[in-house]
Amino acid sequence: GSRDGTREAGELLAKELANVGLMHIPEAGRGRALSKAWLSSNADVVAYMDIDLSTDLSAFPRLVSTVADQGFDIAAGTRLGAGAETTRSLKREVLSRGYVQLTNLLFGTRLRDTQCGFKALRRECAQKLLPLVQDTGWFWDTELLLLAAKGGWRVSFVPVRWTEDPDSRVKVAQTAWRDLRGLARMR
Repeated sequence: GSRDGTREAGELLAKELANVGLMHIPEAGRGRALSKAWLSSNADVVAYMDIDLSTDLSAFPRLVSTVADQGFDIAAGTRLGAGAETTRSLKREVLSRGYVQLTNLLFGTRLRDTQCGFKALRRECAQKLLPLVQDTGWFWDTELLLLAAKGGWRVSFVPVRWTEDPDSRVKVAQTAWRDLRGLARMR
């Protein structure tokens, strides 16, 4: 459902590179797109990173290895805690930390970062969890991690270097309100 030229860029790359494919999903929603792509994949490990590349790609091999080689079901990037290097506004830092604390308090979990757009899953985990995730937008990440944590899946967090994109299209207040509604629904 993107209207920003992403589809056209993907089509060009798919024509140029034999190992690149494009899946167009006309309805908007990052969570919807990731769920559909991952459920149609036959890869042993499925992964993604936000397209703005706020997360430094040097952590990508470690992210995948955490699932492929270390026995975890899910690996997620974390911008919070030891080893992470984060450059972002104070407002987003406070909101992020507060949101993670609220989520852990409400659900008795120990998640480190629920919104970092940098995740990898084992295919079996994706096949079982993704049909349960109801949100198709930004809350998708939190819902996926909560279902995994409460369902007994092995979740690990990989510290990342993350730099806020000054051209971000995320509407922080609107997203925060939707996330709070998502937490209430799941509670």
